[in-house]
Amino acid sequence: MAKTKVSDLEGLLRQSIAEDVQVVDEKTTLLTAPGEHYGSVMLALQVKIKRGNGELQELPLVAKLIPANEMLRKAFDIPVTFKKEVFAYTESIPALVELQREYNVPDEDLQSNLFPKCYGGRLSLDENKNATVDEDAVLIFENLKVQGYITEDRLKGFDLSAARVILKDLARFHATPIALRLLKPEVFKEKVLPSGVYNKGLEQLPEEIGQAFHNAILDGAREIPELEPYRERVEKLAADGIKNPWVFRENPSETWGTICHADFWVSNTMVLKNEKGETISNKIVDLQLNRFWSCCCDVVFFLYTSIINSVLEEHFDELLKLYHHHLIRNLSYYPIDLEPFSWENFLKELNEIAPSELYHVLVMLKPICTERGKVTNTLEEFQDTDWSRKDLLGPNHRRKLKDTVLSLIEREWM
Repeated sequence: MAKTKVSDLEGLLRQSIAEDVQVVDEKTTLLTAPGEHYGSVMLALQVKIKRGNGELQELPLVAKLIPANEMLRKAFDIPVTFKKEVFAYTESIPALVELQREYNVPDEDLQSNLFPKCYGGRLSLDENKNATVDEDAVLIFENLKVQGYITEDRLKGFDLSAARVILKDLARFHATPIALRLLKPEVFKEKVLPSGVYNKGLEQLPEEIGQAFHNAILDGAREIPELEPYRERVEKLAADGIKNPWVFRENPSETWGTICHADFWVSNTMVLKNEKGETISNKIVDLQLNRFWSCCCDVVFFLYTSIINSVLEEHFDELLKLYHHHLIRNLSYYPIDLEPFSWENFLKELNEIAPSELYHVLVMLKPICTERGKVTNTLEEFQDTDWSRKDLLGPNHRRKLKDTVLSLIEREWM
């Protein structure tokens, strides 16, 4: 059964706010809708706290808990991934900000601004097994929705204004760990690398589920007339993807290795828009799958899973140059040689890495493009068929698959 209350919330808030804080009232609402989020249970918390001086304060918060369903815990390798995410917020991000402050990086470019404010996290209430993730594991964040941030429609994707803002931030997300790795390798190894260690992926799911993800690619290639000339290429890519899972890819080069989000798509960043509907800010969420990879893995995955295809085709080169410009801008705060990060070297790395990321892209189009309303089970009632039924996919998946494959063929990545 899914938890609907955070154990010892007061203890967490005392660590992040003040020792004299008391929780005097707490209202909880479940945020996790069927078919929209699987890797955790999300609760909205409306908390009233009392400080030592008697002052009362309302805190709109969000709690992230481990999945209620055992198979989902296995699918997301929760013993590893939840531990990684707690480490990212409590150890890695503070270490990256410390480096930035040492080199006088402007406040607006601090790494902490990329994420919702974290009020603390833990793996367990039992201090004797604090390395083990259990039912009391939790992360507490500010509630971005009350500030106007939204999660974009996954069936639509991001427009140009959003793509520009998000890619700027993705460049900062990647640049600061690169700088720390080059300038203080021991600190990087101790404080950042543990948030990007290996975790298991789809290979540990029941065979019929893994096959359903795989077959979504093959069935699409057979049923979409425009892809008929390229069906053998798609089948070869899928076969190679099964033999060489992206989660097992080799360690990145000395130049481009950084902490990647490894799951950076529409639902894992929240955007703030102005009165004209233009994106002006975003916050990166869900760091549980972070990996030490080439930054180009995130770039390729984000471009092809999350941006409206027509926008991507018209502005592809512009968006790549914008990402690279801001990568260099953020690296330039530090005394490191920027020549290895030239535009020419970036394109070389991108073209080398992209083919290894394509199966990841095409596989993820299945959950991204699952038709809304088709999954009705709650997360604690999750069934294998919630991921394997063929009727979950419809015209949105076929359109996205067609546009994506044709674009990858045009760029000679497939």
